[in-house]
Amino acid sequence: MKIISVVGARPNFMKIAPFIRAIETYNKKQETGNVQPIQHLLVHTGQHYDDRMSKAFFKALGIPDADINLGIGSGSHAEQVGNTMIAIEKVLLEEKPDWVVVVGDVNATLACSVTAKKLNIKVCHIEAGLRSGDMSMPEEINRLVTDRLSDLLLTPDTLSNANLKAEGVSDSRIRFVGNIMIDTLEANRDKASNLSIADILKSNCLDGEESKSIITKNGYAVLTLHRPSNVDEKDILEPIIDFLTTEVARDMPMIWPIHPRTQKMLQQFGLWEKVTPAIVN
Repeated sequence: MKIISVVGARPNFMKIAPFIRAIETYNKKQETGNVQPIQHLLVHTGQHYDDRMSKAFFKALGIPDADINLGIGSGSHAEQVGNTMIAIEKVLLEEKPDWVVVVGDVNATLACSVTAKKLNIKVCHIEAGLRSGDMSMPEEINRLVTDRLSDLLLTPDTLSNANLKAEGVSDSRIRFVGNIMIDTLEANRDKASNLSIADILKSNCLDGEESKSIITKNGYAVLTLHRPSNVDEKDILEPIIDFLTTEVARDMPMIWPIHPRTQKMLQQFGLWEKVTPAIVN
């Protein structure tokens, strides 16, 4: 059996790591038997193209380097989906896998599932059945289309099972396997417990800034903020920043691994100076 799994956005790296380990474990068990090992190729679409961040995830999570990098890069939703479909079609025609495995709800997931099905290749969706009910979210469209096309739907919870069944999906296509992100958590728990917050800050602080000790008796907060619906409009982003800087940061220090998209919008909206004194200093 030959499987191609696809990663695009950074969270996908965290979801694919346990899957790759499971394949490696299975293949080791077959070494002394008569069962053929699984052939596996990892395709990175390059939807998240920040080389420093992508490589950091692969290294930290013990993911092998991608066998194929499509180098799609940024662009509108249509551009990313279209360019990914063109690129992945060439890979699928050449490699002829039995299955394509996609994860999550990003544009790469939609593009690769549609392309695979048009080539009559079976599709497996990890983290299937999640629903927000918000059709204005691009991710919701990606989930719905991918789940409709997939031959095998691996769900993280029973609510996702119920969502799929309510949409008419047969039980034979659904497998409740649990949250694969928990597998990643457990695999990295010991490693994470040995990390030093001070070292992390020192190696990741903003250019020109010096890391400072943020450990206090009240602890600290960790923030991530990158969804387009939260950061692409000033009327939405500015109240969030005001709350963080005037309310949360008053009670405890904040660590913010800032997303390139968020940094760009903060600077574009004239909010960067409001953020950096509160978060960094």
